[in-house]
Amino acid sequence: MYKIGKYKKAFTLMEIMIVMLIIGIGLMSLTPKFTSKSVGIDPQLDYIDKLIKAEWERSIELGQPIVITGFKGSANLLNHDKETKTIPDIKEVKDAVINRYQTQGNEYAVRIYPDGICDYFELTLDDGRVIESMPLLMTTRYKKTEE
Repeated sequence: MYKIGKYKKAFTLMEIMIVMLIIGIGLMSLTPKFTSKSVGIDPQLDYIDKLIKAEWERSIELGQPIVITGFKGSANLLNHDKETKTIPDIKEVKDAVINRYQTQGNEYAVRIYPDGICDYFELTLDDGRVIESMPLLMTTRYKKTEE
C-alpha cells in the first residue's frame, strides 16, 4: 500500500498485477471442472480412458506391458487380472484395428506400456462411430469421419 497524501492510500500497479495473476491461475485450474460438467463426458470414452489409466498404473507396478483383450461382437473387455469389463451403452464392437493393422478373428489385444504409451487402436461400434486412441496422451476420442 502506498500513501499518496496525508490520508489517501492506493495500491501500486505491481500489487494489482500480482492479484490479477493469482486470480487468473485460480480460474485456469477451475475451468476444466466446469467445462466437463457443462459439456458432459461421453460414457464410452470416459470408461475406456479410466480403464487405460488403471492398467497403466498396474503396468508401472509390474514393470512390463499390460494387455487388455477385447472381443468383436460384444462390448466386453478383459483386463490384466482377467476381470470382465463392459463398455457402457453399446451392444457390440463390430471391428478393431490395432496399430493400423486389421485384426483377424474375434479377439483383439491392446497393450499398455509402463512408459506411458498405449497401442493405437480403432474400435468400430455397432452404431457406426469409431473410437480411436491417442497413444501418447493415453486417451481416446471419436474418429472424425471423412465427408
